[in-house]
Order: sequence, then C-alpha cells, then structure tokens
Amino acid sequence: MRNRERIIWIVLVGILLVVTTASGINNWIQAGNTEKTYVQLRLFNEVFNLIRTEYYDESKVQAEQLIPGAINGMIKTLGDPHTSYFSKEHFDELKTDTKGEFGGLGIVIGMRDEWITVISPIDDTPAYHAGIMAGDRIVEIDGESTDGFTTMDAVKLLRGEVGTKVTIKVKRHSEAEPLPFTITRGVIKLETVKSTVIDDHIGYIRISQFSEPTADAMRTHMMELREKGIDSMIVDLRNNPGGLLSSAIEISDMFLSDGIIVSTKGRDPSQNQVFRASGLTAIPEIPLIVMVNEGSASGSEIFAGAIKDNKRGILVGQKTYGKGSVQTVRELPEGAGIRITTALYYTPEGGSIHEKGIAPDEEVESVDITPQEVKAMETLEGLELVKKFVEGHKDYTDNDFKNFMQELEKNSIELRPIIVRRIIKNELEKIKIPELIDLDYDLQLNHAVNILERTQVKLKSKAS
Repeated sequence: MRNRERIIWIVLVGILLVVTTASGINNWIQAGNTEKTYVQLRLFNEVFNLIRTEYYDESKVQAEQLIPGAINGMIKTLGDPHTSYFSKEHFDELKTDTKGEFGGLGIVIGMRDEWITVISPIDDTPAYHAGIMAGDRIVEIDGESTDGFTTMDAVKLLRGEVGTKVTIKVKRHSEAEPLPFTITRGVIKLETVKSTVIDDHIGYIRISQFSEPTADAMRTHMMELREKGIDSMIVDLRNNPGGLLSSAIEISDMFLSDGIIVSTKGRDPSQNQVFRASGLTAIPEIPLIVMVNEGSASGSEIFAGAIKDNKRGILVGQKTYGKGSVQTVRELPEGAGIRITTALYYTPEGGSIHEKGIAPDEEVESVDITPQEVKAMETLEGLELVKKFVEGHKDYTDNDFKNFMQELEKNSIELRPIIVRRIIKNELEKIKIPELIDLDYDLQLNHAVNILERTQVKLKSKAS
C-alpha cells in the first residue's frame, strides 16, 4: 500500500509542478485540500495506468503524449483562451515573437469562441495588404481545418520561409461563405510609430504596437510635430493588438498630469498594483482624440481607458477587442513552457476590460465593401475603367472624380463614391508610395478631424 501511495504522490508532484510551485502545494495542503487532492489524483492515476496498459494502440499511450494531453485538458477546463501550455517546439516558436523581425504574414492571432481569430493585422505587412481584417476567423490553413487548433498550432503553419505562399480561409461576419486568401510570407519588421500633420495644424500619430522602443519613438515624433506648430492631436490605435504593459503605461503617462492609468488585480497579492501618472507630462494639454476599433486590444485598451476615464480626450471609432488579462510566461522542465493568466486589468474608474472591451465616446463604423460591390468591380469593364482613370489622373481633382463617377453610371456600375475612392487608392499604391492617411475614404478619421476642427473654432471664439 505504501508503494502505491508513493506512486500516486509522485504523480501528484509531477503534475502540480507544471502549474504551480512547491510552496503552492504546501498552501493547498494547509488550506485543507489534502484529502480532496489525494482522491482526485488517485482517480487520475487509475485512468492513466488503464490507458497506458490496456488501450489497444500502444503507439498512442506513451507518457510524453498522455501527460501533455492531460495538462492541456486541465487548462481547457479554465475556459481561458489566453492560458496555454507549450511543448518545447512551440515554446521556442513563442520566443521568436520577441525578436525585431521574423518571417510570416503579419497578423496577431488569439482564441475566440474556440477558433483561431485575427486580433489585428500588423501595418504594412503581407496580411495587411491582402485585406485580412480584425475579427476574421481562420478556419483553414493550406487545406487543413483549424478546428481544435491552439494558437501555436496555427503559428507553426502560418510562419515559414520568406517568399513562400500560404493559403488561408477566413470566416468574416459580413460574408456567408469563407473567403480564401493566398499570401506570400515576408520579413515582418515592426515600425511601431508613424506621424504626419493633417490640415496644417492637427498632429496625427499612428501606434501599431506597444513594444520596447515605442515610447522613445513617440517622444521623437511628438517633438517633430510640435516644431510644426500643431494645436490638437489624433492618436490612432486601430488594429493595435497591444504589446508590453510597461510601454502602454509609459505612453499613457505622457498625456496625463495626474490620476490612475490602470490597475491590476489577481489571486496573488503581488499582482494587485495601481499605476499612476507621474506628473511629468510630456505632451501639452491640447485637444486629443484616440481612435479605436475591434482590433484594438490589451495595451491599446489600457491607453484608451486611461484617456477616457481621466477625461483627457475623446474616443472615436468602434468598441475595442476586450483583452484585459495579464499573462505570465514561465519556462518548465525539458524546455516546455506555460503562459498563464495571473491578473486582470481595470480602468481608472474600476471597470474591467476583459471580454467587455471599451466603448468609444462617439461610435463611427468603418467602411465595409459589400460582396455586391466587389462583384461589380471584378467585371472587366469596371477594372478597365479604374485603371484607365488612374493612369490618366494620378493627381486627380474632385471634378475629375465626379466625371469618373458619371462614367461608371453610364456603364451600369453602381458603387458608393467612398468605395470608388478606396479602389482608386489601391490602384495608385501600385505605382507610387502609399500615404499614411487618406481622408477620402477613412470615415472614422474624417469624423475625428471634424471634431477637432469644431473644437478649434470654439477655442478661437472664446479667445476673441
């Protein structure tokens, strides 16, 4: 009997070491869980031995298969898509995310409703240019269904040698059937901050991700914008999947003179933290708009929540993704690893971000091309007309555009003007460097600019 008990407790220690520490086991024992734990692990041991010794296919009952399977099953019961166990191979893949560049498509993925889902495409990457959108559910990779996949299973198939192609099918909420995309893998370089000036006085900054160098890049861009005499700002966080917590907090601190930025609460008291503004505001108190959408997650939501709850600016766009949990990555024996949710983020007013997201102050839908419009532009006449127009009007005026719309109507091609402008822009990008912004078809950005224009009129009226 003692030998049997010894075997059970060896299994107990082996399994629990994967998800906790020796001190954690002691805490369980001190909390009076000894008998319950013993009973459940005795059950586990019985099942493990029965499968290992009696299952008909001996090739499937090796310990290196059964134990990871049991661990993944244990994690699945948590119902948390952000907690994952990684084999050595997958853990090595996870580590490559910390490098400055890698070969792939340029998308950030996660689990939603048990399916591989695009959190956001990364700016200026193959996936971005192919038209992959936040919220797209990847249902197939190179002919293989992703049903039951983990994120690392998908990463393994999506990444590959630069220059090679991968075909994926995505289910988009606006489409009845999955959409196929064949994308050529490229080197993904992350330039996280870009900026420009709109209408000679509005500073526009696009932050695509919160990485280690993002805060320094933000300061550099802000200095350049201030030298150009900006009097208001737009910070664009659309399709920004987040990144480093420290980076999001540091950039939030640049905009806030006081107040809470974000707080975290977890089971371990050490995870309960409150991050406050330092008072060393690096950016003047000029009118501010923060743009968000369903692809804005994690660090983006921390920044957006800090700005909104502290009444520092206005949020424009669509409700954010709702990824408000803190993950801790730990290396395990034999090179395996685990990413485990240890806390949740809370906005300054105490609201939870997790699975709820942050609603904008002013909701503006993005432009969505309908299947009918795509079909209309795929007609031979439509494509020929657009290409002919672009070649003859590379710097087209509004009058040129009106004439072109009339020409489309004559050919029975009915499209919204804003969609036509987008298609023209796509054609122009093939023959010249694309611009950072395009107010012709970006309804959300247009709305943000109009708000700031009205704000400046009010400020000037008060001053006079």
